[in-house]
Amino acid sequence: MIAVICAMKEERDALLKKMTDVSVKRGKKLIYHGEKLDNEYYVGKLGKKEIVLCRCGVAQLYASISTLLLIEKFKPELVINLGVAGSLSEDVHVGDIVIGKRAVNWRFDVPGWDRKEDSMYCSFVCDEKIIHIAEKLKTEGLHIGTIVTGDEFIYKKSQVKEIKRFFPESLCGEMEGYAVAGTSYAFSVPVSIIRSISDETLVSGNFKEFDFNLENVCKKAAVLCAEIIKRY
Repeated sequence: MIAVICAMKEERDALLKKMTDVSVKRGKKLIYHGEKLDNEYYVGKLGKKEIVLCRCGVAQLYASISTLLLIEKFKPELVINLGVAGSLSEDVHVGDIVIGKRAVNWRFDVPGWDRKEDSMYCSFVCDEKIIHIAEKLKTEGLHIGTIVTGDEFIYKKSQVKEIKRFFPESLCGEMEGYAVAGTSYAFSVPVSIIRSISDETLVSGNFKEFDFNLENVCKKAAVLCAEIIKRY
Protein backbone atom coordinates (compact mmCIF):
# COMPACT_ATOMS: atom_id res chain seq x y z
CA MET A 1 0.00 0.00 0.00
CA ILE A 2 1.10 3.55 -0.79
CA ALA A 3 0.08 6.39 1.52
CA VAL A 4 -0.55 9.90 0.18
CA ILE A 5 -0.79 12.83 2.55
CA CYS A 6 -1.93 16.34 1.57
CA ALA A 7 -2.13 19.54 3.60
CA MET A 8 -5.27 21.03 2.08
CA LYS A 9 -8.67 19.73 1.04
CA GLU A 10 -8.15 20.95 -2.54
CA GLU A 11 -4.93 18.93 -2.87
CA ARG A 12 -6.51 15.81 -1.39
CA ASP A 13 -9.75 15.95 -3.37
CA ALA A 14 -7.96 16.34 -6.71
CA LEU A 15 -6.40 12.90 -6.24
CA LEU A 16 -9.48 11.40 -4.57
CA LYS A 17 -11.45 11.99 -7.77
CA LYS A 18 -9.08 9.64 -9.60
CA MET A 19 -9.40 6.77 -7.13
CA THR A 20 -11.72 3.77 -7.47
CA ASP A 21 -13.26 1.36 -4.95
CA VAL A 22 -13.01 4.00 -2.23
CA SER A 23 -13.96 3.33 1.38
CA VAL A 24 -13.64 5.78 4.27
CA LYS A 25 -12.02 4.96 7.59
CA ARG A 26 -12.25 7.31 10.56
CA GLY A 27 -9.00 8.51 12.12
CA LYS A 28 -8.27 9.72 15.64
CA LYS A 29 -9.87 12.99 16.68
CA LEU A 30 -7.49 15.89 16.08
CA ILE A 31 -8.13 19.52 16.98
CA TYR A 32 -6.79 21.84 14.30
CA HIS A 33 -6.92 25.63 14.77
CA GLY A 34 -9.73 25.33 17.29
CA GLU A 35 -11.82 22.97 15.17
CA LYS A 36 -11.95 19.24 14.50
CA LEU A 37 -9.75 18.20 11.56
CA ASP A 38 -11.59 16.08 8.98
CA ASN A 39 -9.18 13.27 9.80
CA GLU A 40 -10.51 10.61 7.45
CA TYR A 41 -8.61 7.99 5.50
CA TYR A 42 -9.74 7.26 1.97
CA VAL A 43 -8.70 3.75 1.03
CA GLY A 44 -8.99 2.78 -2.61
CA LYS A 45 -7.10 2.06 -5.81
CA LEU A 46 -5.22 3.81 -8.58
CA GLY A 47 -4.99 1.24 -11.32
CA LYS A 48 -4.15 -1.97 -9.49
CA LYS A 49 -2.27 -0.23 -6.69
CA GLU A 50 -3.92 0.12 -3.29
CA ILE A 51 -3.52 3.53 -1.69
CA VAL A 52 -4.65 5.43 1.37
CA LEU A 53 -5.17 9.18 1.13
CA CYS A 54 -5.58 11.72 3.92
CA ARG A 55 -5.36 15.42 4.80
CA CYS A 56 -3.04 16.67 7.52
CA GLY A 57 -3.61 20.42 7.66
CA VAL A 58 -1.10 23.19 6.97
CA ALA A 59 2.42 23.41 8.47
CA GLN A 60 4.89 20.98 10.00
CA LEU A 61 3.35 20.14 13.38
CA TYR A 62 0.18 18.57 12.00
CA ALA A 63 2.04 17.10 9.02
CA SER A 64 4.27 15.17 11.42
CA ILE A 65 1.39 14.07 13.66
CA SER A 66 -0.68 12.90 10.70
CA THR A 67 2.23 11.07 9.09
CA LEU A 68 2.94 9.23 12.34
CA LEU A 69 -0.69 8.14 12.70
CA LEU A 70 -0.85 7.16 9.03
CA ILE A 71 2.26 4.96 9.24
CA GLU A 72 1.17 3.31 12.48
CA LYS A 73 -2.32 2.51 11.16
CA PHE A 74 -1.56 1.38 7.59
CA LYS A 75 2.16 0.48 7.53
CA PRO A 76 2.65 1.72 3.94
CA GLU A 77 5.57 0.76 1.72
CA LEU A 78 5.91 4.40 0.63
CA VAL A 79 4.64 7.81 1.78
CA ILE A 80 3.99 10.56 -0.77
CA ASN A 81 3.45 14.16 0.30
CA LEU A 82 1.41 15.72 -2.50
CA GLY A 83 0.52 19.38 -2.87
CA VAL A 84 1.46 22.83 -4.12
CA ALA A 85 4.44 25.12 -3.57
CA GLY A 86 5.93 28.47 -4.50
CA SER A 87 8.75 28.57 -7.05
CA LEU A 88 12.22 29.63 -5.91
CA SER A 89 13.88 29.31 -9.32
CA GLU A 90 13.72 31.41 -12.47
CA ASP A 91 13.33 28.15 -14.40
CA VAL A 92 10.31 26.88 -12.44
CA HIS A 93 6.94 28.42 -13.28
CA VAL A 94 3.27 28.20 -12.32
CA GLY A 95 1.90 24.84 -13.41
CA ASP A 96 5.30 23.12 -13.41
CA ILE A 97 5.86 20.16 -11.10
CA VAL A 98 8.80 19.59 -8.78
CA ILE A 99 9.68 16.18 -7.39
CA GLY A 100 11.95 16.34 -4.41
CA LYS A 101 15.41 14.87 -4.46
CA ARG A 102 15.84 16.23 -0.95
CA ALA A 103 13.45 17.74 1.58
CA VAL A 104 15.14 20.50 3.57
CA ASN A 105 14.17 22.55 6.63
CA TRP A 106 15.30 26.03 5.56
CA ARG A 107 14.72 27.54 9.03
CA PHE A 108 16.99 25.01 10.76
CA ASP A 109 19.89 26.83 12.45
CA VAL A 110 21.92 25.19 15.25
CA PRO A 111 25.54 26.25 15.99
CA GLY A 112 27.96 23.55 14.90
CA TRP A 113 25.44 21.67 12.77
CA ASP A 114 25.68 22.01 9.01
CA ARG A 115 23.03 24.17 7.39
CA LYS A 116 23.19 23.05 3.77
CA GLU A 117 21.33 20.90 1.29
CA ASP A 118 23.20 17.65 1.92
CA SER A 119 23.34 17.99 5.71
CA MET A 120 22.17 15.02 7.75
CA TYR A 121 20.82 17.50 10.30
CA CYS A 122 18.39 19.49 8.18
CA SER A 123 17.60 17.41 5.09
CA PHE A 124 16.22 14.02 4.11
CA VAL A 125 16.78 12.15 0.84
CA CYS A 126 13.65 11.32 -1.15
CA ASP A 127 12.82 8.06 -2.89
CA GLU A 128 14.85 7.51 -6.07
CA LYS A 129 12.37 5.04 -7.56
CA ILE A 130 9.67 7.74 -7.78
CA ILE A 131 12.14 10.07 -9.50
CA HIS A 132 13.04 7.44 -12.12
CA ILE A 133 9.37 6.69 -12.84
CA ALA A 134 8.55 10.39 -13.19
CA GLU A 135 11.46 10.99 -15.57
CA LYS A 136 10.29 8.17 -17.85
CA LEU A 137 6.85 9.82 -18.13
CA LYS A 138 8.49 12.83 -19.81
CA THR A 139 6.00 15.27 -18.30
CA GLU A 140 6.34 18.82 -19.60
CA GLY A 141 7.52 21.26 -16.93
CA LEU A 142 8.91 18.54 -14.65
CA HIS A 143 11.84 19.40 -12.36
CA ILE A 144 13.83 17.24 -9.93
CA GLY A 145 15.66 18.86 -7.04
CA THR A 146 15.64 20.34 -3.56
CA ILE A 147 12.37 21.35 -1.92
CA VAL A 148 12.57 23.56 1.17
CA THR A 149 10.11 23.59 4.05
CA GLY A 150 9.38 26.14 6.77
CA ASP A 151 6.41 27.24 8.82
CA GLU A 152 6.14 30.37 6.70
CA PHE A 153 4.40 31.31 3.47
CA ILE A 154 7.35 32.52 1.39
CA TYR A 155 6.64 35.89 -0.18
CA LYS A 156 9.30 38.32 1.09
CA LYS A 157 12.69 39.12 -0.43
CA SER A 158 14.33 38.57 2.96
CA GLN A 159 13.02 35.00 3.05
CA VAL A 160 14.26 34.24 -0.45
CA LYS A 161 17.66 35.77 0.35
CA GLU A 162 18.09 33.52 3.39
CA ILE A 163 16.96 30.40 1.54
CA LYS A 164 19.27 31.01 -1.40
CA ARG A 165 22.22 31.79 0.88
CA PHE A 166 22.15 28.37 2.49
CA PHE A 167 20.23 26.32 -0.10
CA PRO A 168 21.12 27.84 -3.50
CA GLU A 169 19.84 24.88 -5.52
CA SER A 170 16.33 24.95 -4.00
CA LEU A 171 13.55 24.84 -6.59
CA CYS A 172 10.46 25.56 -4.50
CA GLY A 173 9.24 26.21 -0.98
CA GLU A 174 6.30 24.88 1.04
CA MET A 175 5.24 24.07 4.60
CA GLU A 176 4.99 20.29 5.18
CA GLY A 177 7.47 18.24 3.13
CA TYR A 178 10.38 18.17 5.57
CA ALA A 179 8.11 17.07 8.44
CA VAL A 180 6.56 14.27 6.38
CA ALA A 181 10.00 13.18 5.19
CA GLY A 182 11.53 13.29 8.67
CA THR A 183 8.71 11.33 10.26
CA SER A 184 8.83 8.73 7.48
CA TYR A 185 12.62 8.47 7.88
CA ALA A 186 12.23 7.82 11.61
CA PHE A 187 10.09 4.79 10.77
CA SER A 188 12.31 3.63 7.86
CA VAL A 189 9.58 4.29 5.28
CA PRO A 190 10.63 5.69 1.86
CA VAL A 191 9.17 9.12 1.09
CA SER A 192 8.51 11.28 -1.96
CA ILE A 193 7.55 14.95 -2.12
CA ILE A 194 5.56 16.04 -5.19
CA ARG A 195 4.69 19.71 -5.65
CA SER A 196 2.85 21.63 -8.36
CA ILE A 197 3.79 25.31 -8.57
CA SER A 198 1.02 27.70 -7.50
CA ASP A 199 2.96 30.97 -7.42
CA GLU A 200 6.38 32.39 -8.28
CA THR A 201 8.12 33.83 -5.24
CA LEU A 202 10.80 35.56 -7.29
CA VAL A 203 8.15 37.64 -9.07
CA SER A 204 7.06 40.56 -6.90
CA GLY A 205 3.46 40.23 -5.74
CA ASN A 206 2.88 36.92 -7.53
CA PHE A 207 2.04 35.18 -4.24
CA LYS A 208 -1.36 36.88 -4.52
CA GLU A 209 -2.12 34.50 -7.42
CA PHE A 210 -2.02 31.48 -5.09
CA ASP A 211 -5.78 31.17 -4.62
CA PHE A 212 -6.49 31.82 -8.30
CA ASN A 213 -4.10 29.06 -9.44
CA LEU A 214 -4.83 26.54 -6.69
CA GLU A 215 -7.51 24.37 -8.32
CA ASN A 216 -5.71 23.95 -11.65
CA VAL A 217 -2.29 23.20 -10.20
CA CYS A 218 -3.79 20.69 -7.75
CA LYS A 219 -5.27 18.85 -10.74
CA LYS A 220 -1.87 18.78 -12.47
CA ALA A 221 -0.16 17.38 -9.39
CA ALA A 222 -2.86 14.73 -8.99
CA VAL A 223 -2.55 13.60 -12.62
CA LEU A 224 1.19 13.02 -12.35
CA CYS A 225 0.95 11.46 -8.89
CA ALA A 226 -1.69 9.00 -10.11
CA GLU A 227 0.42 7.95 -13.10
CA ILE A 228 3.49 7.45 -10.91
CA ILE A 229 1.59 5.33 -8.38
CA LYS A 230 0.17 3.10 -11.11
CA ARG A 231 3.73 2.34 -12.22
CA TYR A 232 5.35 2.01 -8.80
